[in-house]
Amino acid sequence: MMTSERRLDGTFVSDLPDVRLSDIRGDDERIEGMSLWRRMLLSYSDMRAATRQLIGENPSEARLLFFVLLSDVIFFLNRGVSLVISPGSGASEKLPLEVGLWLVVALFLRTLTLYLFSGLVAFVCRQFGGQGSWRDTRTGVFWASLVAAPIGVLGALVVALFAHLEHAVPILAEPVVTLPAHLIGMVFFVFFVSASVAEAHRFRNTSPVFITFSVLTVILLILGIYLYANHVR
Repeated sequence: MMTSERRLDGTFVSDLPDVRLSDIRGDDERIEGMSLWRRMLLSYSDMRAATRQLIGENPSEARLLFFVLLSDVIFFLNRGVSLVISPGSGASEKLPLEVGLWLVVALFLRTLTLYLFSGLVAFVCRQFGGQGSWRDTRTGVFWASLVAAPIGVLGALVVALFAHLEHAVPILAEPVVTLPAHLIGMVFFVFFVSASVAEAHRFRNTSPVFITFSVLTVILLILGIYLYANHVR
């Protein structure tokens, strides 16, 4: 895997993670016009265009780390809604331990997983003709994780609402009703990551990437359910 890449302006940028807080000032000087919220709105309408524009700005590693940490915080909020608001989420005496565990998972394990995941995706994509670097790939993956995170919170709020209304409307307790709200965050994460990775590696179509990620996600879900049913419970 490459350790540096040549940009259109002739400069070389390290492909490896190198967080320097001093780079944030340089980011501020290079960014022109588009705020975080405007870029997120653009992403919801055209993820590939938003990713292309972000990669073209050559964001520093500190900025990329900010994206993934912000998505971690929103992910933790998602889990917090599920644990605290939704009834039946576990014994009340275990709640502080669960919340603390999810905080560690969100800020440390999830961040590390996204770095490793983007590296693996970059390697595989280059074997199939991809032109993006690891830096381009993690730019797309980190941004996609941030764009998808609020949708996961929305899904958790819907699940919590269903849980509070199920006594009045019993059908809201049925898995066929609650399952889409549980999975909506994951579905949009897969879609946004697929579009970002396709753009980062200059693939013409997003569909093959999306299908590949979708199949892998279904396999991992089935494996996770099997392991939970047979070894955890």
